[in-house]
Amino acid sequence: MTIKSLLLGSAAVLALGTSAQAADPIAVALDTCDLLNITGLTISSESNCLKFEGEVSYEWDWDIDASTTDSDFNWELTTTATADSDFGPAMAVFTLENENSGSLNSDVDITTAYVGIGDASSTVLYAGLKGTIANTDDAAFLTAMFDFELVDTLGGAQVGGHVIQVSSSLGDGVNVGLGLEGLETSGNATLVGSVSADQDWGTAHATFAFDDLIGGGASVWGIHAGATFNASDDVTIVTAFVTDNTSAWGALVSAEASFDMFTVAAGFVTDSTTAWDFSVSGVADLDDSTTLTAGFNVDEGSNWQFGLEGEFALSDTLTATAGVTHASAGSLTTFSSELAWAPGGGFESSVGLTADSASNIALSTSFEKSFE
Repeated sequence: MTIKSLLLGSAAVLALGTSAQAADPIAVALDTCDLLNITGLTISSESNCLKFEGEVSYEWDWDIDASTTDSDFNWELTTTATADSDFGPAMAVFTLENENSGSLNSDVDITTAYVGIGDASSTVLYAGLKGTIANTDDAAFLTAMFDFELVDTLGGAQVGGHVIQVSSSLGDGVNVGLGLEGLETSGNATLVGSVSADQDWGTAHATFAFDDLIGGGASVWGIHAGATFNASDDVTIVTAFVTDNTSAWGALVSAEASFDMFTVAAGFVTDSTTAWDFSVSGVADLDDSTTLTAGFNVDEGSNWQFGLEGEFALSDTLTATAGVTHASAGSLTTFSSELAWAPGGGFESSVGLTADSASNIALSTSFEKSFE
């Protein structure tokens, strides 16, 4: 029995039971989106719920010392049509997107267009133009400044694009996924698999990708694994490791500790080329409206930089930030400030000013409205 049939049957029983006690019959109308527990900006038909979400943004920047300006608008619209089925929700999803458009007329890209069926609490099948199921989380510094991420290309394997994927929940926060990806290239199929866990102790994952499964060409593969451990209520540790068929590898470790007013964090990342970066930061919440952040970074070439930033909540909707950074490379000092306004309704805007010791001065503005 489908969810719709069950709820419509319950509604009918309720209506009949009530009419036995009243002179006039009572009609009960149930919306398809309500039946599927889908909220937001929706349109409902007899069998489908159509949900819309997206955003529109605009940026204008003025390079004052160079007397040049840059104007860009961006927008994105995602539509999801969902209906009930015997196997769980059946969906069709497509996303239209336009990024970094500086002209009045520009191309619109279809960035996702796929179908899916199944319940997220059990098993879901996906097919079409979609992102990869490869999991590369748990791989970023916890530092508040000069943060780094362990970037992994999975050995250069072709992932995402045209895909056929299956994702399953095994219960207790454990999920597995398997898919064929990169199918838009003739004669190519990349086998991608992932397993992840979300427990009280933290999160962890492992992902592999094996390219050219059908073509029989060069064996290109990559592995990405990482974990975030809640060592205690106040201490968090992140570890990650990547490697591929070329024997290249990368490793990252980061930790964060929170106290009454302070949060300190550090991170270290390195790879098989002996390159490395180390960062440390501290955050102090002086009161409900003032936060100070300091950070320091150094790499294998003895290049270093430090920064100091203050954030001030002027009101419930207005926030000001001001900061300074200094880098040993070129002995460059940069001053920055920003005023951000978030009045609600999904609208955000900001205006910022940066200036450095090389006499570069720039003004930036941004405006954005999201909806769902």
